[in-house]
Amino acid sequence: MASPVAHSFAGFWTFLLFARQLQIRLAAHWREYLPQLGILVLLANLPDFDLFISFALLGNGDLHHGFTHSLAVGVLVALALSWVWRITTTFWRSALLYFIAYGSHLLIDLCTGSRLGWNNSGSGIPLLWPLTKKFSSPLILVPGVLHLDLAALFSMENARSSLYELLIFGAITAILLALRARHLRKG
Repeated sequence: MASPVAHSFAGFWTFLLFARQLQIRLAAHWREYLPQLGILVLLANLPDFDLFISFALLGNGDLHHGFTHSLAVGVLVALALSWVWRITTTFWRSALLYFIAYGSHLLIDLCTGSRLGWNNSGSGIPLLWPLTKKFSSPLILVPGVLHLDLAALFSMENARSSLYELLIFGAITAILLALRARHLRKG
């Protein structure tokens, strides 16, 4: 699994889509859109809440990468949340943004493994749950964090993985923001 660093950046990228869709000038109005940013970042991290449940019930991460890492749950969460709060003007646009935020987690976890490169080192996620087959990408782009127990969770190796995510996802975010600023200047 990737750390919350990568997933939070993906939630922020979904927020940038939201801001683009509504043509929001973030520099001037960012404070009034903090709830929308918060919900999208939360959704991008939501599938990993099964890890907390696993630690609470078993004292380890054995239940992690369960049904919460599936497209079916992503669709259900997006529809339910759109019914409660329309983040955009319509139900379906809201559902799509919510699903993109949730789905970003699944995409990142698909490309997460123990070694970077073409090596099939991913542990897999049940993308098509309730089917039992686990899916992972042969291309690993994100080094996974250890989550077998609390000592592993707070290890130096996980700190290195989180730093990698901060640098890579931070650079991508800087590029996205520069492109967005350039587009706004032209428009």
